[in-house]
Amino acid sequence: MLIGWFSVPTLYSQTIEANNSQSPQAINSADILSIAISHTGGTPLAGHDWWIAVVTSLPSPNDIYYYDGTSWSTEFSVAFQQPLTEINSLELLNGSGLPPGNYVFYFGIDSIANGVLDTDSLVYDSISVVSEAAIAGNEQSCGNSRQIFSVDPLPSDAYFQIDPLGATNPSSHKFPTVHTYMMLQDSSQPREVYAPTDISISNISVIESLTAGGTDFSLNFTPCPEVTGYFDHLSAVSETLQNQLTGAGNCQQYVAGTDEYRFCSHSVSVEVAAGTILGSAGGGMGQNSAALDFGLRDSRTAPLWYANLERLVSSDQHHVVCPYDYYVPGPVKAGLVAKLGVARQNLPICGSVAHDVADTAQGRWYLLGSSDFGEADHLALVPSNKRPDDVGVLSVGNSELGTDAYFFDYTETGLVNRRFSEIGPGSAIYCWDTLRNRESSLASGNAQAISGILFLQLSDATHLKIQRSSQHGSCPATTDSLSFDNAGPQFER
Repeated sequence: MLIGWFSVPTLYSQTIEANNSQSPQAINSADILSIAISHTGGTPLAGHDWWIAVVTSLPSPNDIYYYDGTSWSTEFSVAFQQPLTEINSLELLNGSGLPPGNYVFYFGIDSIANGVLDTDSLVYDSISVVSEAAIAGNEQSCGNSRQIFSVDPLPSDAYFQIDPLGATNPSSHKFPTVHTYMMLQDSSQPREVYAPTDISISNISVIESLTAGGTDFSLNFTPCPEVTGYFDHLSAVSETLQNQLTGAGNCQQYVAGTDEYRFCSHSVSVEVAAGTILGSAGGGMGQNSAALDFGLRDSRTAPLWYANLERLVSSDQHHVVCPYDYYVPGPVKAGLVAKLGVARQNLPICGSVAHDVADTAQGRWYLLGSSDFGEADHLALVPSNKRPDDVGVLSVGNSELGTDAYFFDYTETGLVNRRFSEIGPGSAIYCWDTLRNRESSLASGNAQAISGILFLQLSDATHLKIQRSSQHGSCPATTDSLSFDNAGPQFER
């Protein structure tokens, strides 16, 4: 890679972030841009040259800037000369007005403190930022800013981590979830839920468990026309919102797994200011949920890709986004991102939901011949939402196979425990064993082993058959010795 006119090798223990994120950022020129570096320390303790620069798409001499320890300049300069010290977070830039264009910020260290860029020992991290001309929001449009939220929905001590997008949790969620989970520190205690910005609440849903008892509430809201959000599993709503629940509402009953529910939807129109108490999560008043669900959609984004668009439950699944990407940079967003980092270290830190890969086994699969648009009988073959680089999951809704989430560690060769994205159509039979019910390893004590094996054959790009065998403790050395029951379930895209 080139920084100006010199090339450098890639990656080190230091990091550079834009707007509290290590993922590429898209902003408008009126948005705040925060650039910060961190370093975990190291050896030797001798002095090093620390370099901080940004390469821009602006014309020369504004095509490259250096940070000189106090400010940014087009003059070539080292930022610091010091040992590999511990830096939790050092902000180098915070402001708005970045001209439209493409920017790549670099943080590099070389081992010789001489003020000369020694490329042979230089290692770096980088982050890209795209700035667009600002389009102001109005009653008909959000404009083009994503810096919308400023208030944490929960007190920071109310939750210990945020589980990212893409969780699988049969029987309720066979496909990757399109919301995040703010995991409550103590679900027996009620904690207040706040409006993350000025919002208009458009719908309140009341979900009553007819099997176990308890009532939960869901709120749908919009901060501006193209962005819609929701909170699920509130145990109570404020008096103002409770007073909106007049009449029976639009009700229906449904079954999820072995539990039956009554769902009643109430259309409302309530304007709420940022920071207003919306209700509570936890406290044993509802269905004893361990988390507050927070989901967001943005119709301004490019549609996510799914192999079979006709099977989506609703069109808003095209535009699932991470709620925490929509926070103004600062301490609140930094705290939310840190809670995401407890559950997941892989980028994007907030996870993802659209995993379909054409001509492979990876993604969503539907029971052959089923017209069910829900998730009850279906199948997801996807990366784990917390450890996607090294753990996969067979998320099974079909009772013939055994409704469960079967996690496993990837192998890189052969026909056993392979990544789904590496399985193409053909006669080969692939097998998974050493299965467990969590991403965590069995040795951690946080997961339990699931007996038996699962094996499948991707007969063509849109059809597969899969079966489970409890007669095998592990996959056989030759997987073509496995045979399929013709009466077993088959799936299609």
